[in-house]
Amino acid sequence: MRARFRGVRGSVPWAGAGSIRFGSNTPCVEVRDLRSDGLLVLDAGTGIVGLGDQLGDRLRSVALVLTHYHWDHIQGLPFFQPVFDPGWDLAIWGPTFAAGDVGSIATLFRPPFFTTAYEDLPSAPALHAIGPGSHRVAGFDLRALELTHPGGALTYRLRGDAGDFVYATDHEFGMAAVDEALAAFARDARHIVVDAQFTPEEAPAVKGWGHGTWKRAAEFAAEVGAGHLWLFHHKPGRSDDDLEGLVLRAREIFPATDAAAEGVSFDF
Repeated sequence: MRARFRGVRGSVPWAGAGSIRFGSNTPCVEVRDLRSDGLLVLDAGTGIVGLGDQLGDRLRSVALVLTHYHWDHIQGLPFFQPVFDPGWDLAIWGPTFAAGDVGSIATLFRPPFFTTAYEDLPSAPALHAIGPGSHRVAGFDLRALELTHPGGALTYRLRGDAGDFVYATDHEFGMAAVDEALAAFARDARHIVVDAQFTPEEAPAVKGWGHGTWKRAAEFAAEVGAGHLWLFHHKPGRSDDDLEGLVLRAREIFPATDAAAEGVSFDF
């Protein structure tokens, strides 16, 4: 299996001279089965737009798995080229929360927000519910667990031949029962992607927003015996130099730490 970061920013895209190295797009991770060439995509932030433009005609099937429905995780979907190209086999798996379920995706395409209704898309994705537990999605084995985030969010653990990959964005540590369940869920994973939008100094002012800090992410990686930690969901306006500085501080706690950057890939 190979995962590639397509979008790593949180909340809104952030482009500028100081955000070239790590990228400006919101969350999207491409996961490929190197044996079958199967494609699973985690989240549909603006990073999915560039992915769609590069898929070409060889691969005509995409499975998209969403963690939740906040704008930064779905805002690229109306601009994902395959939905406008007839003949694609597209499917979206999304969780069910009190405020909505995977069917809510259709709202993105309704006037006055967009010009083409969901049901009129040339390749409208099939919609499927997903929840905590074990699943097999488009040939990929994964497990899901609930996180602490306003309105709800899921984390996913994907099985690979060389270890597992845990995608745990949009989680705020502090609820003991949830944190303990997450630690058991992520234990011994080869790669973990963890929300690190804020610094410890910023955290008190954003308590309850559902995001983490670089420090808590590094402590968590050490706690669960992860192979590698990727800091993720970078704060808008956080410069490349700032992110590199946070990585150096995180490495004092967990040496195998990097900040996720667009285009970077890892195998598992």
